[in-house]
Order: sequence, then structure tokens, then C-alpha cells
Amino acid sequence: SCMVWFMNGKQLSTRQNAALVLKEMHVEALVKCVGVFEALINMIKEPVGSGSTKACLSTIFNLVNNKRGVTTCQRFVELGLVDVVLEVLVDAERGVCEKALGVLDCVCDCKQGVQMAKANALTLPLVIKKLLRVSELSSSFAVSVLWKLFCDKNEEGVLIEALQMGVFHKLLVLLQVGCGEG
Repeated sequence: SCMVWFMNGKQLSTRQNAALVLKEMHVEALVKCVGVFEALINMIKEPVGSGSTKACLSTIFNLVNNKRGVTTCQRFVELGLVDVVLEVLVDAERGVCEKALGVLDCVCDCKQGVQMAKANALTLPLVIKKLLRVSELSSSFAVSVLWKLFCDKNEEGVLIEALQMGVFHKLLVLLQVGCGEG
């Protein structure tokens, strides 16, 4: 609770240090902490620095990627995490981009997360843009996000839009590059 209080404070170095400490805390303890979800999202919205953004994204990833992930995911989606993560992806450096795509991938495991991702006009252009541009890990997360967006058979519009944005060519190149490895 003290770390959340520090994250919501005014002093930048204290906010950044609190974010780094939260990253190391056990998920079960964090889930019980009042205000932690809001504090993490606010730290990403109003970044103190790349290190604190990465720490917050890592913490969120750990929270949504565990046995309580669905409830946690729903809570983060209600707080607008999808939109925040997509805004971060616009001009993120490599480390932040990898973590943001990892969070987006986990959030797309819950129905509300997929719905929010589909509803945001930035999702497809950003995810497709990050394919083959950042790192192998980012491409892996991006492919997983795309797969989750395409899985709804009742909504072909997302697939058609992605094809118009050149996803087929990028996925084909990704397959060719992957096949070259022993």
C-alpha cells in the first residue's frame, strides 16, 4: 500500500523507485493492494521514465498472466489499459514495445480485452507495424495478438482490414525467416 501511495505522489524519483519495487513484489500481494491497478496505469499514462514504464508494464504482465488473470484482466480493461498500451506503442523503444505487446497479448486472452482491442482504431495498424520491426519477441507477441483478434468467425471485418494493411505479406516474410533457422 505504501508503494502505491509513493507511485501516486508528486516526486518523480520516488514514483520511479516505487514502480521498480512493485515489479519485484509477489502477484498475490499486489492483487490485494487497494489502488495498485490505477497507480500502474497512471504511471504509464504519465511516464516518469523508460525504466518505470517498463517496470509498470512488467508488473501488469505478471498480474494478468497468472491464475487470477481473467479477473485481473477484466479490471485492467475497465480502467482503459488497452488504450493506454496502444498509446505507448506508437513511439516506444524496443524494451517498452516488447513489454507493451506482451501485456496486450495477455489482455486479449479475456473477451473484454479482445473487444476493446478491436474497438480501438490503432490496434491493427500498430500491431502490424511492429511485426518484423522491433524484435523476435515483439513479433511473436504481435502474431499472437493478431491471432486472437482474427479468431472470432463472426467478425470478418478485422481480417479484411488487416489484409488491406499488408499483414499477409508480413506474416509470409515471418514464416520464411523462421523456416531458415535449423
